[in-house]
Amino acid sequence: MILESICDLEFPDTSHFHLGRGFHSVLRQIKEEWGTSCRFLEFDIRKCFQTIDRHRLIPIFKEEIDDPKLFYPINKVFSAG
Repeated sequence: MILESICDLEFPDTSHFHLGRGFHSVLRQIKEEWGTSCRFLEFDIRKCFQTIDRHRLIPIFKEEIDDPKLFYPINKVFSAG
């Protein structure tokens, strides 16, 4: 929740990654702008999280966050099986 509130400011207003937005806001926008559509592409992105390089991601977080206690649980998540 802490990372979400900090990173939320980085996304543009049009992003569906903002708090309170997501899958349903994307579908609503598609319906409003494109009308009805019968074709969608579906992707399974679960495995892409296995390839996140924590050694590159943590320094990016540290540029914005100056709280070493926050990074202990983040490292635990990355090292969990």
